[in-house]
Amino acid sequence: MLPRTTRIAIISLYALENNGVRHIAASLRHAGFHVTEIYFKDWTNNHFPWPREREMELLLEQLRHRRIHVVGISVRASAFHRIASTITRRIRLELSLPVLWGGMHPTFLPERCIRQADYIAMGEVDRQVVEFFDRMDRGQDLSTCKSFWVKTAEGIHRNDLAPLVDDLDSLPFRDYHSHSDKLTIQGTRVRKGDPFIHNSEFTMLASRGCPYWKCTYCSNTVTRSLYDGLGRPFRVLSVENIVREVEYARTQTRAIRFVRFDDEVFPTDESWVEEFREKWPSRVGLPFEVLVDPRMVREKPLRMLKEAGLRALCMGIQATERVNRELFNRDIPNTRIVECQRIFRRLGIRSNLQIIWDDPCSTDHDKDELFRLLMSLERPFEVFLFGLTIYPSTHLARRLLREGRITPRHVEGESTHAFEQFRVDLDYPRPAADRRWLALVVLSNKSFIPRWLLWRLYLNQRYRKDPAPLLRLAKAANLLHLAQTGGEMALRGEMSFLLLKRWLNLRSLVTM
Repeated sequence: MLPRTTRIAIISLYALENNGVRHIAASLRHAGFHVTEIYFKDWTNNHFPWPREREMELLLEQLRHRRIHVVGISVRASAFHRIASTITRRIRLELSLPVLWGGMHPTFLPERCIRQADYIAMGEVDRQVVEFFDRMDRGQDLSTCKSFWVKTAEGIHRNDLAPLVDDLDSLPFRDYHSHSDKLTIQGTRVRKGDPFIHNSEFTMLASRGCPYWKCTYCSNTVTRSLYDGLGRPFRVLSVENIVREVEYARTQTRAIRFVRFDDEVFPTDESWVEEFREKWPSRVGLPFEVLVDPRMVREKPLRMLKEAGLRALCMGIQATERVNRELFNRDIPNTRIVECQRIFRRLGIRSNLQIIWDDPCSTDHDKDELFRLLMSLERPFEVFLFGLTIYPSTHLARRLLREGRITPRHVEGESTHAFEQFRVDLDYPRPAADRRWLALVVLSNKSFIPRWLLWRLYLNQRYRKDPAPLLRLAKAANLLHLAQTGGEMALRGEMSFLLLKRWLNLRSLVTM
């Protein structure tokens, strides 16, 4: 391997666990490049404060001190484009360095992003990014690199996407050992070392893509059309590869207490799950959590995963039957949700049921139906409420704009809804009727509140006009439940300063 001279910095905005940055950095280091990962600020419970001037100065000082030649910025969501634009301008003005943007936002809106950056990377570029910087290192032409758009004096060169990575096992593990080349900038300090290495939660993916690719609100509806004919939409790592990555990560830290798989849906092929059941307990032995879709919930694979150490799962209800079918293109009847919850209870798996709030189409009748659905489910279960984020170029964004239900200012990028209500909180300004429904939904899963009392609260006419007392009860119940959950995590050794910092905000207590 020839010696590399190009020194690269990759900036993650408000995400210490940014898998995209970690994968790209690992691929480049594996190819012999010197890479500095910079974790620029972190999110804290629906709060993404604008960078202070001192934080910007620290970032520029580090780029200068480390003699960086080119800077990459992960613009993983459109809400970050203004911050990315500001950082790009400062880097050009004060350091005269070229800037590359990658992530979901430039993949969705390349024409807009290439006006801000010198280069943009679109889609999966684990291999193409090595070719791109190899050419740069050799002083060769960059303008024909697949998956990259390149701005030159002659104009903008727009290249087609390269095929998806079919063999995920061929990619290097995310790097958790290059501590001297990782920095976190927050406030007035620069902290050296991996910012996620002491966290009790280890996050990873067992797959890429989604077997469905059709929920209208999801970014996959955009990437599916971009990658049509360029590879399998859903790819799964081998069990051996997954186990080896966790084994490697545990050589770098003793803090890991549980693993959370962040796949769109966790693999459920029975032969794959059977191998996982054999290898995970003997070689890893940690409890783990996964995400599932109600369309793929089956008792046999879940029983094997439970035997391997599965303790909890997240499943998207999203909305009622009508809204799911007509707005989100999810043909999932309420009866299926009820049956899934029965399976979870039979197997003793904790279920975290996810709901999308703040959509522009749900009526009072729909919210009534959602409450009744939750009241029909076997307890216990958790309820996680997420604000609807309308990503640009998705089917949902195009439809709602076409029908006049939203304006461009509601689309992420112009909107910053993800910064304000990624996880729904009860203090966000909403109409009285919506606040009543939100309070009832929050109360529906609290096992310490008897259901007969919830039905009385539901029938009480005074809360239709004035939901404030109901909201206060929901906040108190939420706080009690949060304290109980935090206490259980502390007893298991899973509570960390990072989790407390992110979630413990009494002025904006997220629903759960």
